[in-house]
Amino acid sequence: MINYKHFLVNIIKNNSKIKGIKMILNCFCKDNKLLKVFLEDNTDNNKSDFINQEVNKCDKLKLKLNNFLNGDNVNFKENVDWNLLNLGDFQKKVLFETFKIPYGEVRTYKEIADAFDSKAYRAVGTALNKNPIAIAIPCHRVIASNKFLSGFRLGLKLKKQLLINEGHEIVKDKLIF
Repeated sequence: MINYKHFLVNIIKNNSKIKGIKMILNCFCKDNKLLKVFLEDNTDNNKSDFINQEVNKCDKLKLKLNNFLNGDNVNFKENVDWNLLNLGDFQKKVLFETFKIPYGEVRTYKEIADAFDSKAYRAVGTALNKNPIAIAIPCHRVIASNKFLSGFRLGLKLKKQLLINEGHEIVKDKLIF
């Protein structure tokens, strides 16, 4: 069991650059480090892994998430503790490579795998689908080799809007370069 602070981030179309989307992100953190991010209606939330106890305040982290969702270029480096995430070796490699993708850029699943000499391109997608702290580890910046948007744990609608916020043009779920 992990002691944590739980907070909610509301995404409401009138208060954010996330247009036409209304949802609540559940966020769990400890010592200003993200542990888990998931949608309110996500059945894979594993709340049982956490003890509902406030360890400390994560107000700065909540503000950073809100700023990012409003289109700001936010660095989450200080909010990720790789040792707290309980990742397997392959998933850690995938998420670490994904974490290095700069704001406004994208990579393909193949490019992520190639970065650590793997040919397991589909497994990269599976590892990203299990990203416990989506947004801070920006898996929305990973696309298919044909430039189409594919899979995102928080929903393709949000992935599309996040990429648009970062300056990408998307037509019929395909990035235009």
